Amino acid sequence: MFNFFKKKSKPTRQLSEPSQLKVGDMLTLIDSFAYPQWLKGQTLRVVSVNTYQYEHNAEYEMVLESNSGQIVFLQIEQEDGEQWANLSIKIQRNDVEAIFTLDEFARIFDEESLTEITVANTPEQFSQFLATSYKQTEAPYVSYFHERDYRGQSLPQFEQQGGEPCEVISLASDDGKHALNIEIWEGGETDVSLTLTRPVSDIVELFPGSD
Repeated sequence: MFNFFKKKSKPTRQLSEPSQLKVGDMLTLIDSFAYPQWLKGQTLRVVSVNTYQYEHNAEYEMVLESNSGQIVFLQIEQEDGEQWANLSIKIQRNDVEAIFTLDEFARIFDEESLTEITVANTPEQFSQFLATSYKQTEAPYVSYFHERDYRGQSLPQFEQQGGEPCEVISLASDDGKHALNIEIWEGGETDVSLTLTRPVSDIVELFPGSD
């Protein structure tokens, strides 16, 4: 008879694919040499989800943190019925200079046509995230960045107050496995990211956080 008064436990949320991850959830990556030591086989926690809004669509960025406090950004890409995991890390100005040289990197901004740049050096800590060369895939375009997860919600009108505008320049390797992304914010602040594209099956476990 006492069971009648027991509080019913809330059903555990189920995760069937990485695109469902929310803040507080965790994932585990495959133990593979495709990743640097701080990522291979590691379990990462989702600490925030951001939205990049374009004129006709949006992309969602999950900010992941490792046990050691290192940050990597994850976007799940859908292409031709397949899913890919785009994992990105931000690099600093001195890293850009070490990898490309500043003169080579400046060609992206100086040339009117789409640019191809070559990697001059491959520092060990970035080796898995670097190709040997990159080609600009399209002309610079505008995005509005929202520190908010708009999945399942109506996006604000494009150019509406609330999002932070930035100009985006994207370059990719010939095989599509690596990318170089540049975001130029109002005031001239520039973020540079290296992206590694892997099969979504590299995410071997999903753990729902507490609701």
